Amino acid sequence: MTFLIAASKSDPAAQNIVENLLRLHPFKAGEPRGGISVYEAGNVKLALFEGEAVHAENLDEVFPEVEAIAFASRHESESLQSTLTVHAPGNLTTQAAHGGQPLQLAYTWPQRMSLALKTLSRLAPEGFKVSLEATHHGPTSLTKPVWFVEIGSSLEQWRNEEAGRAVAEALWASVEGQPEGRAAVGFGGGHYAPKHSRVTLEGEYAVGHIFPKYALTSKPDRRLVEQAFEKTLGGCRVAVVDWKGLPGEVRRSLLGLLEELGVEVVRV
Repeated sequence: MTFLIAASKSDPAAQNIVENLLRLHPFKAGEPRGGISVYEAGNVKLALFEGEAVHAENLDEVFPEVEAIAFASRHESESLQSTLTVHAPGNLTTQAAHGGQPLQLAYTWPQRMSLALKTLSRLAPEGFKVSLEATHHGPTSLTKPVWFVEIGSSLEQWRNEEAGRAVAEALWASVEGQPEGRAAVGFGGGHYAPKHSRVTLEGEYAVGHIFPKYALTSKPDRRLVEQAFEKTLGGCRVAVVDWKGLPGEVRRSLLGLLEELGVEVVRV
């Protein structure tokens, strides 16, 4: 299998991560493709492209040989909290302010996200919170599984060399490690998904797409929920539900839909 690690040249966190990847692993310069700088280390390619990662909708066309794409990226939040995060891209609403298409989810590979999360948990600098995030932003139309590994949440953290090393190693582990755990879609809780993060770190389940409480209503979007399961690599028939992280009416409607879809529900 060939994998791609992708990083924006204009993203300071991504460039910090890339510097660590080039230092820690045996990458050699390869042939550029369409203005994209390429490095190679065995079955792993590293692509440095112009523009923002959330709009990188054509990398599967430029690199048709790769099985999956892992993005090195920054994470932004108003809290400016020091974070190292992993998430699947996608838009859970009719809004698409940060790339991708409305109500479209990317393909993803939860077991490889789990490898990244476990590595971050082991290597995170002191003071950095490690977690999965709810599904958000683009790109959403790539035909290969995609996940993001990010440093948050301000320039100080983006340039932190220890954080850059942790994310570099997490990305490497995500493409070189052995995938384990049952793939699952998460529901409920907040954006940083503490219960889904804990379940994934424990290892029995690997949670990919996550629908947080703020993206669910008493009338869940059936097609969007179906899409989350369909776009999880290898097939997925497990839902991990943050039980207390959903209002009762919303939870009842969601459970009814999951039952109709024949999905196993794991309560956390």
